Amino acid sequence: MMCISRPLALWIAAVVISLTFRISSSDHGDAICTGLLIIATSIRFGFGRKANGDDAAAPAAPAPASNPDSINDASQERGIDLLIPDTVPDVEEPDHFPTNTAIAATRTPATRVAFLDNVKVFLTALVVTHHVNCAFGVCGGSWYLIVGHGGPEAFTRFLGIFVVLDQSFFMPLFFFISAYFVPSSYARKGWYTFREGRKMRILIPATFSLLVISPACIAWGGYVAGVEKLEYIPSPGVAWFLYWLLLFSWMYVTMAVRTEAEAGISTPMERRKFPGTIPRLLCGIGVCGLLLLPFLILTPGTLATMPVSTGSVTCDFLMFYLGIQAKKHGWLESSLTDQMDIHPILLLFMVIAEGTGVALLLQIVAENGLAGVGLVCLAGMFCLDMSLLVLVTFQKYFNKETSMTKFFARASYGVYLLHPIVVTGMTALYINICNQLGFANIDPVAAGSAGNEIPPVGTDSDYHYPVGWFLVNLASHIVVWPLAYGVTRLPVLKNIL
Repeated sequence: MMCISRPLALWIAAVVISLTFRISSSDHGDAICTGLLIIATSIRFGFGRKANGDDAAAPAAPAPASNPDSINDASQERGIDLLIPDTVPDVEEPDHFPTNTAIAATRTPATRVAFLDNVKVFLTALVVTHHVNCAFGVCGGSWYLIVGHGGPEAFTRFLGIFVVLDQSFFMPLFFFISAYFVPSSYARKGWYTFREGRKMRILIPATFSLLVISPACIAWGGYVAGVEKLEYIPSPGVAWFLYWLLLFSWMYVTMAVRTEAEAGISTPMERRKFPGTIPRLLCGIGVCGLLLLPFLILTPGTLATMPVSTGSVTCDFLMFYLGIQAKKHGWLESSLTDQMDIHPILLLFMVIAEGTGVALLLQIVAENGLAGVGLVCLAGMFCLDMSLLVLVTFQKYFNKETSMTKFFARASYGVYLLHPIVVTGMTALYINICNQLGFANIDPVAAGSAGNEIPPVGTDSDYHYPVGWFLVNLASHIVVWPLAYGVTRLPVLKNIL
């Protein structure tokens, strides 16, 4: 008979109670759940005294044999974990991070793996473009400032497909990467220093986004859209990811088994094989597809500020778990291509087929409920296969570090936090230029407006819509990356970002 541990039972009870409340109280349930998430994670990671033994790191199994492709945890953790770049690349963790002497004695020198930095940069750029798409109306009314034009049908359909496909995998892959360093970080540092690191590098930026960045974007969007009464509205915005990351880390720490045999990294004899194609497809259909359906139906919109869509909730849970397993079993320490049971070219064709299926079903999902089930299941398969394809591609072709990649990696966390205000600003500038010069008469829509205030996609053939999308997208990237890098050079902020 399977025995459920007490921490796991408590977490299951907390999730069930929260979901029940969210479903039964549709008017304010999500706002209250969001508030509880913010308060609970802020208290858990923001307060508390250092107790005896808090810095005693978890005992760890002997480190595996040296591998030329293995990852230097101490130096790269700041570069990958939580999107945070290295301040000083390829240097061991500072002395004020206490290290378990047993682990230090057994750890072998390792080289830095640059491809994870480069994956992080790619995903961050994708997030920026995703929100430019939202600014042009293809996400409904869920962005701070929306161009109130439908645009040419073919182009807006393309943007709609792009949004569904990218949101099917990019945030789950962020959770995977962020989870990868949690086990070794917690085992090496102990709870107190682990918590202090999360407070400094996640909680403080998340709180700033909640209280400053997102309210500023809401007010700016409202001003440009002509909202009569502007209000200060705290909102996590893109920091929803950070609060959920704190929650997942909290869950891991609560349930982590800190014993000589099970904490830290597994020995080679204990390592599980890399998941094969059939288990991956079944997880995509089951966990990322069928298990996601109840959330899409019962908690539409958001769940404690997490967007509920393809590639969310159950996909995020699964990918965080897989990130922990990837660390424990050393999946990223050797060639993924060699560990796979299919050729990467076949994986590429699978991803293309799944993405094409999602695009086709997206056109008929409104009229056919079964098409919606198929769409979610295909998107679940796409989530895992596309994530693997990205990791395989970057490990094989972009596993290198240059001055340019260091620049983008260093800036990426700041880009993630600051891009909403830059995208909103570039959108406002585009609207103002078009209206002032007579190129178009754009009637923008502010965040939270009813969907029927936005013209349906494909109702306007004006060329300025795709041109505007291109210019806003390009300008947002040109501005936000140097801006974020400059911010990371400032005193105090360079230790946070």
